[in-house]
Amino acid sequence: MVRLFQNSRTARIIFILIGIAVVYIAWDIAPIIYKPLHISNVSLRLALRGIISFIPMTAILLCLHKPSDIITSIGLNANILKGLGFAALCCSPLLIGMPVIGTFNTDLTFDYFFRVVVLAAFLEEVIFRGFMFGQLFRCGKIGFIWAIIIPAILFGLGHLYQGHNLISSLMAFGVTALGALYFSWVYVECNYNLWVSIGLHIFMNFSWTMFPVEGNETSVGTLLPNILRVASIALTVIFIIIYKKKSSSKVFDYSVAKM
Repeated sequence: MVRLFQNSRTARIIFILIGIAVVYIAWDIAPIIYKPLHISNVSLRLALRGIISFIPMTAILLCLHKPSDIITSIGLNANILKGLGFAALCCSPLLIGMPVIGTFNTDLTFDYFFRVVVLAAFLEEVIFRGFMFGQLFRCGKIGFIWAIIIPAILFGLGHLYQGHNLISSLMAFGVTALGALYFSWVYVECNYNLWVSIGLHIFMNFSWTMFPVEGNETSVGTLLPNILRVASIALTVIFIIIYKKKSSSKVFDYSVAKM
């Protein structure tokens, strides 16, 4: 199977697209699968959702890569300390600013914290960035813009629930779809170190979960938290540009619009 897809880029792309559909469906219907188990712990339910999605994802990756290359193809083999450290530095406006403008969440439980801050970020980055976007871009070898469209749309659809009406749901879709663009760009520019985007996702979730601001419960957010969010994104871009210049490489040194 690996040899077949190595010889045909078109077959690779079609297979990856089918794989994306299968994994997304698995992610979507997972609650129906584990519902008969009557699991009360929400974190455990999310973990099972991830495992159910990882099963077809792993099978698809085995068709595209050698078993020893699967972790590398996603980007989980990269330096975790460097990835998380860089992410923390980029998110410093949020990590410093949110405790100032927000209030400490005294109602926060470990289960909720682990689920929202850590587990959700890890699963979403592996599935939507490392697998969906990463395989289209790295293995399918299509341009960045084309590779990001489907994963960004699916990522946005997965956050429609955060809206209270049509307008707020569409805003949540737009913000998270743009977030998918940001995380994917960072993933590529940081040499496919998925721990960077995982870290960014974790620290962003941490800041507004640990120090909530009224009206900032959804991905759309309010003015001051959004200013800090934009500052963190801008800092990420600046640091990446500086890093690229020091390493004598260029930003967007890859195909952007190739089909």
